[in-house]
Amino acid sequence: MRLALLLGLTVALAGCGRASDQPKDAPKASPTPFVTGGWTTVFGNAAETVSLLDRMGFRMSGYAPVQGQYRAIAQATPMADPSVSPVNMGNLMVEGDAKRLNEIRFSLDLVNLDTSPFAKTQFIRWVTKPMDQLGLDGKDAVSAAIQTESATTGHLTGADYRVTRDKIDGGRRLVVTFTRPEARPEAISGSTEPRKQ
Repeated sequence: MRLALLLGLTVALAGCGRASDQPKDAPKASPTPFVTGGWTTVFGNAAETVSLLDRMGFRMSGYAPVQGQYRAIAQATPMADPSVSPVNMGNLMVEGDAKRLNEIRFSLDLVNLDTSPFAKTQFIRWVTKPMDQLGLDGKDAVSAAIQTESATTGHLTGADYRVTRDKIDGGRRLVVTFTRPEARPEAISGSTEPRKQ
């Protein structure tokens, strides 16, 4: 009995030795998504970008046709204590065609002015989270525009951006829009006017 047990243990250990001679498994992918092509890659693969945003916690709806274009919407997210009414809410929507995104739009409805400074800080983190994780440029300019609530436009490598402030019932809405340059109205209509700096 003892001999059979020792023989079995020897065979098992020999098997382990052979397994260690095999090539090691490829390293596992980092849990943080990263896009090597920047904004161009983000706009160029709608389904993958929506999936990445969903995995980052934005809880995206399915990317599906709505009124002639494809759209996915994140679940609205409180940007301050949700038990203090009214609640400042952040929203995210992406739009494009079946394959490519044309626009990524974040918005913040500031309806509780007492908590608006904290809400803006949270909103900046919310907007810049995918920028950090996907390796996208423009974070500093967009963060400053949100903080000061100043209307701003600019150009990045592979994207245009715009920050606006609009009046809404009971407060104001900050909107941060990233657009694929080829999807701008003048680009689609064939306008040859130079881009404003």
